[in-house]
Amino acid sequence: MARRCLVLAALIAAAWPAAGQALNLLETAGPIGSQEVALTFGAGIAVTELGEGGTWYIVPQGRLAIGLLQGLDLGVHSGWSSEIGTGTGKWLGMLVDVKITSVHVPDMYTLAWGAGGGYGLDFFGSGWGVFIQILFESHVPLLPVFVNYRSILPFDSIAEGSIAFEGYLAGGLQLRLAPIARLLLAVDVYRGLASLGLGLEIAF
Repeated sequence: MARRCLVLAALIAAAWPAAGQALNLLETAGPIGSQEVALTFGAGIAVTELGEGGTWYIVPQGRLAIGLLQGLDLGVHSGWSSEIGTGTGKWLGMLVDVKITSVHVPDMYTLAWGAGGGYGLDFFGSGWGVFIQILFESHVPLLPVFVNYRSILPFDSIAEGSIAFEGYLAGGLQLRLAPIARLLLAVDVYRGLASLGLGLEIAF
């Protein structure tokens, strides 16, 4: 297990330079598997607002998932935002989550739910927050889709005297390239704006 984590850390270091504003939800309902690990690295593209006044960003990011038990995964997700045209960049923070498989029908679909939190400059407003999520993944070869809905509670909304949940929805295709590799194509909708995400997941 430790050896696999070291291999994944090396892959992150090698892939990071190659690889809106918020992190894309490059996560599906399917469990990693007990004592297995998976690395997803990729990028998103986002705009701050529609129209001529919008600023475009490219968001390289990476996710490490570890299968603690069968159907119980631990994930860590981080990313970097870089403004297109100027190259101005900033770290978007780090999120940690757990995911539990609730229904798994082989060759049909998987349902899972999860919870987590962390620090994210744009993802959680001024910084810290928590979230719960529900995930769906189809295993039908002709319909390889996934959907992820995340309900977010930024702590800054509590500090302002009110509790304001925010919704984050993502969906797309998960295309099997090899027994250990999948390509994830996602469209995320957050705060009324859509972003595109592309990720490569490698499992060990």
